[in-house]
Amino acid sequence: MSYIENNLMEDETLVHLTRLHPIILLSPAMAVSLLAGSLTLVQDLPIAQIIVLLLLLGAAFRLCDRLVFFVSSEFGITTKRVLGKTGFIQRRSLDIVLAKVEAIRLSQSIVGRLLNYGDIEVTGTGGTEEVLRFIPDPLLFRKVVQEQLAEIEGNNRAEEERVRR
Repeated sequence: MSYIENNLMEDETLVHLTRLHPIILLSPAMAVSLLAGSLTLVQDLPIAQIIVLLLLLGAAFRLCDRLVFFVSSEFGITTKRVLGKTGFIQRRSLDIVLAKVEAIRLSQSIVGRLLNYGDIEVTGTGGTEEVLRFIPDPLLFRKVVQEQLAEIEGNNRAEEERVRR
């Protein structure tokens, strides 16, 4: 069971759950591949081999770091909140009540549009801004948040009408 599913409030339902886009693994994986391949090119040069091995070690560490970040991050939308959690040992969590969301912005680069990932910026009342980076299918994420906001607004109007009668 995920972190978000474990932290649902009473009468709260998970509407959408997503993780990071795997693009975050691309550059360290490419670096590891290129450096591992270049070891054969420098096999006659011991100093170059040491340098390439050190670079390879650094790239492998970065790949492991990104892999842990990828596996341990999740973002969700419930009937009441926008939630997010990143990190394994050093954890960072996001929790914005939908009723306090003022705006939701989407940013996508050209590569992001081609590979279907982007950044979502959620602005809450009081000017608090949270940016969720490398979200897969960000248009769907934004749409689900907007649908939940519209549902809350509809419920509020219905409650106001009921109170007036």
